[in-house]
Amino acid sequence: MKKDPRYKQASKEAVWAFLLTVLYAIGWCVCAYLPSNTSGLFDFPLWFELSCIYLPVVFVVVMYWVIKLQFKEINLDNDVNKENK
Repeated sequence: MKKDPRYKQASKEAVWAFLLTVLYAIGWCVCAYLPSNTSGLFDFPLWFELSCIYLPVVFVVVMYWVIKLQFKEINLDNDVNKENK
């Protein structure tokens, strides 16, 4: 029995999603707890601007590029995949 190549791609995408989630959580903690109590560009506390404004914007861009470069469209219909084997 051959292993379906869709599983390999799905596993790769799951690993990327997990790593991005962990990276975002670490980034949020760093941005929220490390900055000093100064005001940021928009007169919010710096920790708030970094963790709730800038980091999400940066991660939207990062996730766009990861999806564009690493994720692939996969046909999930079993009948089509059996015909290609």
